[in-house]
Amino acid sequence: MSSQETEPDDEDTGPLSVRDARPTSAAATDRRFDSPLSVNPRPVRRDNRPVVLIAAATAAIVALGVLAWSFWPSSPNTDAPSGDAGATTKTESPEQAEARLRAMLPRGYAADSCEAVVPAKGALVQLSCAPNADTGGPLSATYTLAKDNDALEGLFDDVVNTSSVVDCPGNIQSPGPWRRNATPQETAGTLVCGFQQSKPTVAWTTDANLMVSAVQSGPQGPNMVQLYTWWASHS
Repeated sequence: MSSQETEPDDEDTGPLSVRDARPTSAAATDRRFDSPLSVNPRPVRRDNRPVVLIAAATAAIVALGVLAWSFWPSSPNTDAPSGDAGATTKTESPEQAEARLRAMLPRGYAADSCEAVVPAKGALVQLSCAPNADTGGPLSATYTLAKDNDALEGLFDDVVNTSSVVDCPGNIQSPGPWRRNATPQETAGTLVCGFQQSKPTVAWTTDANLMVSAVQSGPQGPNMVQLYTWWASHS
């Protein structure tokens, strides 16, 4: 992290300036279709061999049909196995989403410290956690997996709108982007510091995981600096 109050280790995080990276993609499809066959009929001299002529004409028609079929653009075979195209995307169950969220919790929580609660609107799963055992750790916390990017933004805005927002320790912009020191060129998410009912609160998004985290201490501590220091080494 970038704050003056902490000494970041390899996992430390902190807000830095943002660069806008806009990935681009290009795709080109080159299709070539052969020109349709053209047939120039030749005059046929009538003679006394109608059977031979009919047989020859029939053979010519069949040959033309074979050629036309071979040059005709192929269409998908709906009866053939479609492989990946016919596979259905497996939907993540609530249990799987909860397990995934638990695997992303900051260190310092015992196995039974967090319990699932009724998720907020736009959330897949939400955990409410007891005090974190690490130094300066929060007394309570809520960790949420959002359904999509719009839901992620909405869930984070709910935290911001219910907080008395202040600058984070070290005069860090709040709300503002944060980055991990290991990857300073990449924005990891958005950070906010504030107070909720006089309780120091730090909340942040982890955009790659569609995760919103909000941690609180109490009037007796840890104070905002201690809570922010804990965040810097646990986010």
